[in-house]
Amino acid sequence: MNFSNKAKELREMSGLSQMRLSEKIGISAAAIGFLENHDNEPKGSTVVAYAKFFDVTADYLLGLEDDGIKTAAPMNGSLSYSSEEHKIIEQYRSLPKQLQELIRNQLEIYCAPETLNKSDKKV
Repeated sequence: MNFSNKAKELREMSGLSQMRLSEKIGISAAAIGFLENHDNEPKGSTVVAYAKFFDVTADYLLGLEDDGIKTAAPMNGSLSYSSEEHKIIEQYRSLPKQLQELIRNQLEIYCAPETLNKSDKKV
């Protein structure tokens, strides 16, 4: 899988439109569309923007490794994942898009500030 495919997959898995991703990472929506629909290599700054935003490695985005999830604590202090979290992410990725969307919706409900602040929250 090349950068174009991975970039599009990550964006879609996050439930973002090209326009919304553009706003979040500071790259024009047109550039994002071009990257997703062509096999051109992106600029280094684009790879870095995607890697930081989606918290994956640049090597993963460029197709140099199969798994871009950061499992070891990086020196720059960015997020890392435990083996349990890694397993959950892999399970999530294996689900059909409709189930991924259902899970994202549930997480938004459970993680909403008004839900988290209730002491009588039932799960």
